[in-house]
Amino acid sequence: MALPQRMTMARPLLLGGFDAGVRQERFQLPALGASVAAARRRVRSRVPVWGFCEDVCDAAELVMSELFTNALVHTGSEQILCVLRAEAPRTLYVEVADQGGGSAGPAPRQASAEDEGGRGLALVRAMAAAWGDRPGLNGGRVVWAQLTSLV
Repeated sequence: MALPQRMTMARPLLLGGFDAGVRQERFQLPALGASVAAARRRVRSRVPVWGFCEDVCDAAELVMSELFTNALVHTGSEQILCVLRAEAPRTLYVEVADQGGGSAGPAPRQASAEDEGGRGLALVRAMAAAWGDRPGLNGGRVVWAQLTSLV
């Protein structure tokens, strides 16, 4: 089984017009450790309401946690913007935008058995149908993951 590849291009953005099949929630949290749990709670409260199965909810919660933590640890952000977007009928995007101050982009690494961290992007890659990053609007980066429900 091939693992999802990292894509540096963003998936198509909705520009102009309104698509009734798209549901979106944006929220911004302070770049603090306690905010990781708050971001997970937002995912857990919204994604099931949009009709996604428990497996997608669990995956989205984990992906949000990993992407938020990476933005917190690897950038100089004061605030982190999160976006959940459901595109009918079975696609969910999880996006995290930092304010910059970190490396040019996320790079998965091979963590050793003794490492306490370094597995976040490997988990994202394993859970997502696709993932990638793009430059943010004000110098930071947006890292996104696409989750797909099979049901």
